[in-house]
Amino acid sequence: MAAGEAATGKRAAKRDGAARARKSMDIPARIDGRHAFAHERVLVFIALETRLEGAVRCSKREVSEMLGVNLRTVDRAVMRLRASGEIESVPCHTATGAQVGNEYRATEDGLAHADALIARAFAVR
Repeated sequence: MAAGEAATGKRAAKRDGAARARKSMDIPARIDGRHAFAHERVLVFIALETRLEGAVRCSKREVSEMLGVNLRTVDRAVMRLRASGEIESVPCHTATGAQVGNEYRATEDGLAHADALIARAFAVR
C-alpha cells in the first residue's frame, strides 16, 4: 500500500468516526418547552463540532439527515446563520474541482448563542 493510500484510508476512517459521533450527539429538539427551530438545532450542531474539532466538514444533505429535517430547511438555516454572523462556511472541493460539501465553523457570537440555547434546553424546571 502506498503512503498516499494509507493517508487516504486514515482520513476516511476519521471522517466515518466523526460521522458516527455526530449522529449520536444529543442535539436538543426542545428549548424552553417549545420545539427548537431548525436554525437553532443547526447552530448547536455546528457549535459542538467547532468546539470538538475546530470545524465540521459535511454537506447540507448530511446535516438534514442527521437532524431529520428537509434539505431546503437546512439550506435556509445555514443562510440565516451566515447572514447573522453566527457561522462561517468555506466550500470544500475534490482534486478535480467538484464541490463535495462545506466546512462550517461557529463564530464567537455563534458559540455564545449555542451555549445559551443548550443551557435553556437542559435547564431543570
